[in-house]
Amino acid sequence: MPLLATLLVLPLCLPSNDPVATTALGEDPLETMDAHDAREIRKHLPDVVLGPVKGMESIEVAEDWCPLKSTRFTYERPGTSKEVELTIRTVDRAPGSTLDEPARGWALELPDGTTRYFRSDPGFGVVAPTDLSKSNGLIIRLDPPEPIVHQNARVNEPIKRKIKVEIFDLHSPTKVAHSGTVDCTWTDLGGWRVRVPMGDYDTHLVRIEYDGSVGPASVQGNKYMFLAKGVGPVAFTDSRVISAFLFFSQSQHKAGMLKAVEHPSG
Repeated sequence: MPLLATLLVLPLCLPSNDPVATTALGEDPLETMDAHDAREIRKHLPDVVLGPVKGMESIEVAEDWCPLKSTRFTYERPGTSKEVELTIRTVDRAPGSTLDEPARGWALELPDGTTRYFRSDPGFGVVAPTDLSKSNGLIIRLDPPEPIVHQNARVNEPIKRKIKVEIFDLHSPTKVAHSGTVDCTWTDLGGWRVRVPMGDYDTHLVRIEYDGSVGPASVQGNKYMFLAKGVGPVAFTDSRVISAFLFFSQSQHKAGMLKAVEHPSG
C-alpha cells in the first residue's frame, strides 16, 4: 500500500546552517530510535539510516513532502539487484470530491495492477480515499481516508483513525461485497538522514500501524516511509500481514530505496 512523490535527479548539497545528521563515525545510527522501530528498519532497510537530524523542519504543508506531479519512480530492493517502478499521474478529480467542485489529486500505479488515489485534505494533509484493483475487478473505499502525510503533527505523538473499509465488485459498485474496520495510527518519528542510491537526504520518518479485519481477512502490521521535502518517500518498508484476503494471499514484506526519478512529458 502502503505509498510516493517527486523531484528531478539532483545531488543534495546542504549549506553549513542546514540540519545535519548527528551520529559520529563508528556509533550506531539508530541508537536513539525506539527499539522496535530500529529492528524493523535494520531488517528491511539495512545501512540506509546515517543518523538522527537536529533542527529538522516540521511538516507544515503535506504536499511539500508528497508533491503533486506526474512522476515515475524507480526503487531498488535492498540486498538485491531487483527494481520496482511506481508511477504517479495527476487526476482532474480525486475520488471523494464533488463533480461541481472537483478537488485535484493524483493516482499511484502499482506493479500488481492496483491504482491508489490520493487527494489533499485541508484538515489533515495527503490521504488515500480509494483503491482500484484492476486485475481483480474490485473497488476499495476507505472512510475516513487512509492517512499518508499528516501536516502540523508533533513528533512522537500518534494520531489515530478508525477506518471503515468497504469492498465492491467493479461491475456492481453500489453493492458491498465485504466490509470491516481497521485502526490506523500515524506517527512522525522525527528527523533522520538517509543514504539511498539516488543520494543523501534529510527526512521525516513516518510510521503507519494497522490493526483490524475486513470480511474474511485480518490486517496487522506497519509500514515506514522516509519523506524528503520536495521528493516524497526516498525509502520505505511495508510489513503488513493480510491473511485470507480476496486479493492478498501472503504476507506483504516489501522495501525500496530511491534510485531514479523522472517526469514524463505531458
